[in-house]
Amino acid sequence: MFSPKNHPSLVQVWRRRSAVLAVCVTLGVWLIAGFGDGLSQAAKAPDQAKQGKPKQGTEKAKTKPKVKGKPPDLKILSVDPAPVPFVPDETSLTMTIMVELPKTVPEGAVLDVTTLITSPSKLSIRLLSDRQLLPDRPAEGEKNSEASLVEVVQTWDGTDHTKRLVPAGTYEYQVQAKLMVIGKNGPLTRKTSWKKKGSFEVRVR
Repeated sequence: MFSPKNHPSLVQVWRRRSAVLAVCVTLGVWLIAGFGDGLSQAAKAPDQAKQGKPKQGTEKAKTKPKVKGKPPDLKILSVDPAPVPFVPDETSLTMTIMVELPKTVPEGAVLDVTTLITSPSKLSIRLLSDRQLLPDRPAEGEKNSEASLVEVVQTWDGTDHTKRLVPAGTYEYQVQAKLMVIGKNGPLTRKTSWKKKGSFEVRVR
């Protein structure tokens, strides 16, 4: 019976062929894997190019500076809270607000001034409001070189929206003025000022 053990030369040939076959298989697998990676990279290249290319509108929106519009004719010139620091148990806080009116004011106009006071935690808030009927101003088209100033005084007793005294801390305020006229269904806003912001300290003894 034929056996490779009885023929050493045939055993060596068989081993060599096995080694060559293993090398070929390994080389084939490596080439297939490399070819597949190349295809996947080629397929991903357009997507990466799309992702890396910034959108024109987005890029312009990021670099475009924010331009503030023209200030309204109705202005808040100053806000003076006193006394500062404010101690609720001792006295009330007085907010003195100076408002500049437009050169032309509608007949029967009403000036509405609101002040929003907020605590550092934003949990305590208080809204102060004042409305007053304005005297008649020159009609539109008539000359009026002087701007009219109105002083508005508001007081705060140191309580929040729940009527409790506020704790100590730095409180912020936002003041805004509106020029309104009385319509058939109620007041109508004609002009609105920009908000005037600031802060003051509250102490508790």
